[in-house]
Amino acid sequence: MSDTALTKLARHMPEVKKYEKELSALSERWDLLTLLGQMSNVDMDMSGTRQEFEQLTELLLVQLAEERLKKVCSEINSKAQVSVDIIIRNLFERTADIGFLATDEDIRKYFKAIRIDEPNKDGREQLEGSLKDRFAEYTLKYSVYSNVILIDKKRKVLLQLDDTHQITESTSSFIEEAMTTSESFVEYYGYTDLNPTKENSLIYAYKVTETNDPSSQVLGVLALEFKFEDEMSSIFNNLLTEEDWVNISLLNKERSVISSSDTTTIRLDSKLQNSLTSRHKVVRFAGQEFLSKTCKTHGYQGFFGLDWLGHVMVPLAHAFDSLDDEKESNLDKNILKQVIRSSNIFGKKLATIPKEAEKIQRKLDVTVWNGNVKIANAKTNDNSFSRSLLQQISKTGLKTKTVFEDSINNLNNTVISSILNDGVFMAKLAVDIMDRNLYERANDCRWWALTTFFRQSLKTATPDADEMGKILAYINNLYTVYTNLFIYNKNGVVLAVSNPSNTNLIGTKIHEDWINKTLNLTNSQQYTVSDFNQSLLYSNKHTYIYNACITDINNSNDVLGGIGIVFDSEPEFKAILEDSLPLKLNEEQPSYFALFCDNEKKVISSSNPDINIGETLAIADAFFNLEQGQSHTNIIEYDNKYYAVASSASKGYREYKTKDNYNNDVFAIVFTEISDISQGNTQEKPARAIPPYTYPKPQVDEETIDVSTFFVEDKVYGIESKYIIASLNDEPLTDVIGSDDYLIGVIVYKKRTISIISLYSLITDKEFNYNQEENDIIILEYEVNGKPQLLGLVVDDICDSSEIGTKDLQDHKSCGIGKGSLVKYIVSPERGINKSELLSILDIPSINNKISK
Repeated sequence: MSDTALTKLARHMPEVKKYEKELSALSERWDLLTLLGQMSNVDMDMSGTRQEFEQLTELLLVQLAEERLKKVCSEINSKAQVSVDIIIRNLFERTADIGFLATDEDIRKYFKAIRIDEPNKDGREQLEGSLKDRFAEYTLKYSVYSNVILIDKKRKVLLQLDDTHQITESTSSFIEEAMTTSESFVEYYGYTDLNPTKENSLIYAYKVTETNDPSSQVLGVLALEFKFEDEMSSIFNNLLTEEDWVNISLLNKERSVISSSDTTTIRLDSKLQNSLTSRHKVVRFAGQEFLSKTCKTHGYQGFFGLDWLGHVMVPLAHAFDSLDDEKESNLDKNILKQVIRSSNIFGKKLATIPKEAEKIQRKLDVTVWNGNVKIANAKTNDNSFSRSLLQQISKTGLKTKTVFEDSINNLNNTVISSILNDGVFMAKLAVDIMDRNLYERANDCRWWALTTFFRQSLKTATPDADEMGKILAYINNLYTVYTNLFIYNKNGVVLAVSNPSNTNLIGTKIHEDWINKTLNLTNSQQYTVSDFNQSLLYSNKHTYIYNACITDINNSNDVLGGIGIVFDSEPEFKAILEDSLPLKLNEEQPSYFALFCDNEKKVISSSNPDINIGETLAIADAFFNLEQGQSHTNIIEYDNKYYAVASSASKGYREYKTKDNYNNDVFAIVFTEISDISQGNTQEKPARAIPPYTYPKPQVDEETIDVSTFFVEDKVYGIESKYIIASLNDEPLTDVIGSDDYLIGVIVYKKRTISIISLYSLITDKEFNYNQEENDIIILEYEVNGKPQLLGLVVDDICDSSEIGTKDLQDHKSCGIGKGSLVKYIVSPERGINKSELLSILDIPSINNKISK
């Protein structure tokens, strides 16, 4: 390869180095054979073929390196992008949490109580104890928080859930900002004296006011401390394997590391070079070279956090070590061949390599074939050197073909593997985001069930349905992922709703099994979820409804009713799927669609408008027979197209679906379109070969004839070499209008016009379609009435040349194909060889007689 940046990277690619070494050795051998060919008595000039070999070698090595680099870049880009996008999605939920919790009436009640000049000490302690219990309930459900803190307007710390640090007053800058901001939250990352043992903490804070009126008096500040290190560790673990050399970091806007998957290699606060504008960058760090990629967050619903960056670095010495192409071994080989032949995902340069390799091989076959013909027709008997040379050329050609085929297969497998790996990554991402999303839904219903007013009102003989409805509406306005929130009593009768369009539900009894299950829950950590079915509560569409029981505030064993929240599954799930798929920026990129399905193959959501929610996805069971977190890939036929399909099973998030006894297997399935089936079903020319020594070898001093062999369809034929001038390939024909079917055109050869006959048509009387790139033309010279005649025969493939003893020739004039006999001799194969390899040696005078009629 030329001395470029790609060449430098290729030095670290084991597969490229392997083929470069093999092709370099072959190149040296071809140099020698080319020189010897010019010295031989058959005067073989292989310089043109030699040059084409060099050009193809260069192209092949460049493409091998480019595809390997492309695969690694795809992997590190995905990991860098997801690492920052996942945390931003999570933190978006935190911005809603702080805004809502700051309006909690119990918190307001506490602030108002301590504002009295001489508060009742016993009453305050009781209130503090009750509020601390409430905060404990909150963090049990929203387990992403480690602490809940209340601070008054004078920066005095009034109450915190985690009282490890007995701090009474804080100087943290976010406090003043929270009390004065016009935004709906304050996000702070840095040192805070509220947790002095940590260098940096991630805090969400907001002012607590007397009422929900934005202009009402500020009572103090509520702060939530997020489990940042815990969350980043979870993200890193999901993106990396034990064998990974990749290091993932989260950078702040100053490009300093604030979180690292391997702090031994990349320490916190390290300054790193970013590679935002290129697909990769080679950087030096701590005495090593790394392949790196940096990504900005895509944001989520307009939220971009604190301008953090996802950053991936992998040691250049190991960047290409962990490439796993084992997935191809389980693929249907026939489908794989069809896909490779027909799809445009391999790129134009990639598609030309097999054709160019075949073209070179055919030219080489012709060179050897013509060399053998020259030797056979030579006047001298001193041909041992030339024959040995031709044997070496054949062996080297076979070796060259094997290396090219192996490297091309490796190249194709790299592309396929990359597509399958990308599909797995997208499927895992989609189902992970789904689990994270629904984790919040399970938290919401349980927390809202603890709303003091709901618990007190349901205890009365006549619950205040209007006020409950107002509270539900206020919550629903903040949490727009729900179409309706509703409260029902212990009989399952709806008392209040958040959505005015659903007031018709009030007073009706819901007859669903999840109502009874909810009313039989035994503690505030439990919840129920409906099956994913059509529901009148969701306009008769499919959705999940999350529920939690509402208990007596003084006796948690007394269930008074429940709260149900109707998840707006149709747009929310579709958005998750679409966000997990790459944007299609040009026509060369594949087309994708993705689905969520349950373990019965029922579609939960689809980004493909032709696949409806609730229908059954007709693909193999293997995509669903997975343990939690497992994945499966394959190339399949679906809807008259070939798709690379990846499926990944959900594994839950934190305690959701892992420790809370909720079982609900969901599978994210990503389809990557490869090609239309009709494009792949074109006929492929089968490889042809004759085993060595198929026919009896003549004895020393035995009388022989030289026979050059070739294929017509699946049958091998031969012509005595004395009639042959040469074989040509890639030769254009000029049509002859009004001629016989077997006369398919003419060519000019050495200034003479030669008729070209289809041997297939001649022996079968069937029509033949000439393919310039695939068919060979054998030029014959023979005498008719003492005059030399030239004729060209089109065959499918030339084969080899053999010396055959005359004793092994069987006169077979009576055995012909078609209307007349064209066969002069038959040669039987050796014992043990398949009878289909019977050699028919054609009779040139008979051929001339047939075409002359």
